[in-house]
Amino acid sequence: MEVASSSTTLAIPGYRILKKINQGGMSTVYLAVQRSVGRQVALKVMSPALNADPIFSERFQREANIVGQLSHPNIIGIHDIGCYRRLNYIAMDYLAGGSVADRLAKSAMDPLEALNITREIALALDHAHGKGYVHRDLKPENILFREDGSAVLTDFGVARTVAGTSRMTTTGMVVGTPHYMSPEQARGAAIDGRADLYSLGVVLYEMITSVVPFQAEEAVAIAIKHLTDPVPKLPARHSLYQPMLDRFLAKDPDNRFQRGLEAVDTIDQLLATLAGKPAVQSMQQDSNPVGTSSLIRALLITLYGTLSNQLSSAWRRWWDKPLQENPERAEQTTVIRVRQVLQQVPRQRRRRWISGTVALAVILVCWLGLSLHSRVFAWRFDYGPLESARQLTAALLLPGEAHPVAAIPQAAPPEPAAVPATEDLTGEILQGDAHEARQAQQTPTPADVVLAPQENEAPPMDTAEVAVPPADPSADGPADEAEVAAPTPEPPRYSLSVKTSPGNARVRIMNIAPRYEPGMALPPGPYDLEISRPGYVTERRWITIEDSDLSVAVTLARAFVPGSRFRSPLSGGGRGPEMVVVGSGRFTMGNNKRAVAKPERRVRIGRAFAISSHEITFDDYDLFAKEAGAALPGDAGWGRKSRPVINVAWRDAVDYTRWLSRKTGKRYRLPSEAEWEYAARGGSSSPFWWGKGKANGKANCRRGCASQFTGLFTATSSPVGHYPANPFGLYDTAGNVAEWVQDCFVANHSRGRSDGRPVAIENCSQRTLRGGSMRDPVANTSSDYRKGLDQSTLSREVGFRVVMELP
Repeated sequence: MEVASSSTTLAIPGYRILKKINQGGMSTVYLAVQRSVGRQVALKVMSPALNADPIFSERFQREANIVGQLSHPNIIGIHDIGCYRRLNYIAMDYLAGGSVADRLAKSAMDPLEALNITREIALALDHAHGKGYVHRDLKPENILFREDGSAVLTDFGVARTVAGTSRMTTTGMVVGTPHYMSPEQARGAAIDGRADLYSLGVVLYEMITSVVPFQAEEAVAIAIKHLTDPVPKLPARHSLYQPMLDRFLAKDPDNRFQRGLEAVDTIDQLLATLAGKPAVQSMQQDSNPVGTSSLIRALLITLYGTLSNQLSSAWRRWWDKPLQENPERAEQTTVIRVRQVLQQVPRQRRRRWISGTVALAVILVCWLGLSLHSRVFAWRFDYGPLESARQLTAALLLPGEAHPVAAIPQAAPPEPAAVPATEDLTGEILQGDAHEARQAQQTPTPADVVLAPQENEAPPMDTAEVAVPPADPSADGPADEAEVAAPTPEPPRYSLSVKTSPGNARVRIMNIAPRYEPGMALPPGPYDLEISRPGYVTERRWITIEDSDLSVAVTLARAFVPGSRFRSPLSGGGRGPEMVVVGSGRFTMGNNKRAVAKPERRVRIGRAFAISSHEITFDDYDLFAKEAGAALPGDAGWGRKSRPVINVAWRDAVDYTRWLSRKTGKRYRLPSEAEWEYAARGGSSSPFWWGKGKANGKANCRRGCASQFTGLFTATSSPVGHYPANPFGLYDTAGNVAEWVQDCFVANHSRGRSDGRPVAIENCSQRTLRGGSMRDPVANTSSDYRKGLDQSTLSREVGFRVVMELP
């Protein structure tokens, strides 16, 4: 990539710049193409003038290091990080949908859209907090949108681990953006994930109202308001969201949502409530008369919201207070001085007792009047359909007002039974991460609850139609036939059947309330289908019923969640070896205490991959050998079936992976050395995944493991999975049989790569073995131990495991 400036030309190999997206004091962001994969990325390049400042350099590098450990659909993805000629850069997802700040610059958001964004960011925060990271600078500028409209959390440059989140960055300093800073953050106290949830509550308030809850001219004054002022109240028409906002913005962290999933559950309940009674009646032909009490309650709520806004404006004018206006948005500084906050906390302001008394009296009278009206009408009248009330009052609403019925809680429909995350079917996910499974079973999104009229719902009547009395049969003269409305014939209905692969997937029709049932009868029109299943990518598509029954077939793509297990079906029957998904990340490879394993270096595994949870067994390999007509390898008299295959050369292992690729339609191969060691360590920095403890009962080796399969003069392999799995779910990464990998063997890691790809040398004859075998002492079964062997050698101590590349 080349970047032209007034003084010089900067170049970063591997990238082609398209245009400048944004520029700030710390960095410039370009839209670029990553040449190696032809992918559009947002290339964030740090200002060369800041390279000498270690604080800014650390923040820039920290963002990539943290995001590289977080894999979540609502967290921005990092593709590459590097430094070329003292020019630091990060290649990340290109998000074309703009930011929340861009949308707020135009106007306030629809509350349902704001809830959906809040829900997605709460899921992202829960994932980050679960990994031990606090964002510390959540604000509208840091929430971007993908092309499909989903919200994405960005800018982890000031994030810290929970354990390492100190009170201050430097003496007298605290990190955060004043308008979105939690009280404990403003005080310089130690913080955790609940501080991020407070900031998310501030963003929610701003999305609904287009203003931040606490405003002042100075950053210190804003921080003081976070410490002392009560939680602001939403406009009356949005009062339904006030209890949730109170929990987000509680001064005491113990009174807030304790984690993101708690906030998600609350939002889901609220959305289900909003989607309740009105949505159900929108598909029904209900001719019941409008209940007087329903109409009056709807009108009262609307009038109450309007009058309260007018009184508030008049009150501010009376006391010469400026009206709240939508300020022009500008990105805020993220550092303020803590001493100023602590020293300038004002004492409680004295209020004029006369004005306070009058205001309190007015509020009490209004509250009492509304309460009496509600109680009287509750027993004197029967409630009519709320949807009919909405239709009848639509023309009576003041211009610009939101519909009052949207603020009245409704009964939530019952939740469907959860689909179990463990499956028995061919090619299904067997076991997955609980948090990701929860996402796959998430409840309706705001798209589910839009209160729009359906095809067979009567349009709202205008005022003139409401005022027309029914025809009086006793009046002189016959009634005008034109005034007599003919009954609307009910549209024909046709059956809809959705066939899913895999079976038992969850099917929902998002733009109607009735739950999907196979063969259900629906009137002609467009329908928004959502098909989901834990462990698979949710599919959303529109279909149209015209003048006949409709059958739709949907095949879901598998979603590969770190920790999940699966077995790919083989063409012609059977299944491949059990695979476990390992997420991307960074680790320190090698060991400076071993000549063959040094130098140590940081390696980045940029993409998740699936690796066989155990060594390839005789049962797995014999399927290939019999079909290919190859000789079956000998088992040394130890037994076949679930024992690891032995007496296979490196080329035999490669041939097996190619056969497996043809039989499954997936890309299987041997792991690289870096992939193997990363998976074998299981997230541990120790040479052994179990740490510094003894290996007894954890591996099959000659000395130091107390293995039941080895003796003074004999040593045999153990059935795979006999010993515990490491934290990534892999068995027998230490001992049992040594394992072939892709790399050509060299005497040390001097030719190793930092991106995890294998070492390749022309005319290579020696390949690398990893993990040690049952004949090695425990010291030679560590994750960093390696040795070379001629690739044509057959040995009873050598087997292999395979990797499947994920899409």
